[in-house]
Amino acid sequence: MEKMKIVGRRSGKIGTSSKESAMWLNTIRQLRGNKGICPRGVYKFKTFEEANEWMYKMIARSSLGLLH
Repeated sequence: MEKMKIVGRRSGKIGTSSKESAMWLNTIRQLRGNKGICPRGVYKFKTFEEANEWMYKMIARSSLGLLH
C-alpha cells in the first residue's frame, strides 16, 4: 500500500452525514428515474466553455425525458 501525503488541514464541518447524502441521492433518483445524463461515447471539445454548454444541454434534455 502506498504512503499518502496529507498537505494542510480542513477546518469546520466536512461534508454532510451519510444519511443526508443517501436521502439526497434517493430524491434525485426518483426525479430522474433510471436515465443517464448523456448518450455514451467519447466527446471532444475545443474549449471548456463549449464542453460546459453541451453538458447543460444534455442535462436539460435528460430532465425532459428526451434522451432515449
